[in-house]
Amino acid sequence: MRNSQSTRRTPDRKRAPKPAYDRALDLLARRAHFAAELGAKLRQRGYTTAEVESAVERLTDGGHLNEGETAHMLVRSLKRRGYGRRRLELDLRRRGADEAAASAALETVGDEDELERAGSVAARWRATHPERDAAALARHLERRGFLPRTIGAVLFEAADDAVAEREMQGQSSC
Repeated sequence: MRNSQSTRRTPDRKRAPKPAYDRALDLLARRAHFAAELGAKLRQRGYTTAEVESAVERLTDGGHLNEGETAHMLVRSLKRRGYGRRRLELDLRRRGADEAAASAALETVGDEDELERAGSVAARWRATHPERDAAALARHLERRGFLPRTIGAVLFEAADDAVAEREMQGQSSC
């Protein structure tokens, strides 16, 4: 019994602070970060600018920190979750993505892909909100980060589908 008590950590005993590099590795183990985002988190934890810059440089040189790869991963993730180009741009900027990396990642977002994703989001929304009007759908798509031209195309397509459905019902009743 005495052995188990001696190995317990006492609450008032403090650990030596981790070096900035080790803390950064801990953060990267949880998820990918951009250099600016990682630097901000390290500074929040009390590391000096010199320590942060050294850690970020070391991580970049070691291949642990890759702006381009992180930007592509974020764009893929947000696309899968049904977000539009505007939201992708804003999230990349908010997280501090390098301009070149953000531009390269956004090049993978084509107009056809965007329209297809918006159509899919609209179909899911309509299935759960059948009583809502087109204006409510437009606001939903806008909040998801779709561009106005994409929203217009989705609404126009939905209107065409509704007209075709009414015509089909009219023909089948004759």
